[in-house]
Amino acid sequence: MAPSRREFLTTATAIGIPLAAAGCTTGREDSAPAVQHSTETETDSSVGEIYQSTIPSVTSIQVGDSGGSGFVYRDYIVTNEHVVDEAETVNVRFKEGDWATAGVLATDVYSDLAVLSTNIPSYAPPLSFVDAIPSIGTDVLALGSPFNLESSVSEGIISGRNRSLASPSGFSIPNTVQTDAGLDPGNSGGPLVTLDGDVAGVAVAGAGSSVGFAVSPLLAQRVLPELIENKTYTHPYLGISLMPVSPTIAKANDLEEVNGIYVFKLRDDGPPGQPLKGATDTETVNGESVPIGGDTLISLAGDTIQTPADLGTTLALKLSPGDRVNATVIRDGAKQDLTVAIGERPPPDDE
Repeated sequence: MAPSRREFLTTATAIGIPLAAAGCTTGREDSAPAVQHSTETETDSSVGEIYQSTIPSVTSIQVGDSGGSGFVYRDYIVTNEHVVDEAETVNVRFKEGDWATAGVLATDVYSDLAVLSTNIPSYAPPLSFVDAIPSIGTDVLALGSPFNLESSVSEGIISGRNRSLASPSGFSIPNTVQTDAGLDPGNSGGPLVTLDGDVAGVAVAGAGSSVGFAVSPLLAQRVLPELIENKTYTHPYLGISLMPVSPTIAKANDLEEVNGIYVFKLRDDGPPGQPLKGATDTETVNGESVPIGGDTLISLAGDTIQTPADLGTTLALKLSPGDRVNATVIRDGAKQDLTVAIGERPPPDDE
């Protein structure tokens, strides 16, 4: 049975790292709000200045006995889908301590994003997303309410890009941003901001003191406007079961390079008429049973595909259901160009 959405961050990610929920603290404490008082010490650095300018837009979110974070985007509040789970309304507290009831306008389990609707105080201006994912080494701040400690900040850098993060939906969250800024229970849904004050990701998971993940700002900018406008988002879908090309797969299929995505089989819920070819048999290599006869996908829509993360990023950021795009595969030892159909991703496995 698949883990629940609140539990999934304790499982292994697609890159093999056990995660802890950066999103849901347990136990609500109705203490006084953590109002931050401006002092000379707090504002004598760029970090302090960016904190003071962005923290009014960050919220604490309470859902029953659990909690998370959020931030103002346009006229709404953004958080994680796993923070709100199946709730229809949640409680939101802004920096100066005022509570509000927010309706859950829309959620998307595949990107782990949710949009909340409520009255937003005038001192909480909307934050903007970056236009491109910052380079590795860029300074960032994680803002939110770890362990119910509201208006908290941790400092770090962008330490990785284009990560694929496992989720209970049966599909990984593509193109996530890795950071060493502290992401602890209660941080999920909060913004990861640059020292220009722009959102470089939506915090989603932590995996110890130096590894955390945030939903890509590029994916968020595709998904959130659709959630606001249509209350749903339709994700693209190739309709294949895949395997990364390993040395044994490369050897069994006479591939010159250990790169690309091996098409293990076509799924019944994929787009009709898909020209890709799945494995037809198996071969034993060094005592291991290895599929043979399937296509190795090396290019899609003009993008080089070397890993499952590459494929997820191209699908998520470049393609839409109904598209027909060029692909290059290695079939029977030779490169072949195909036109593949992009379908609509089916409902999550646990729904």
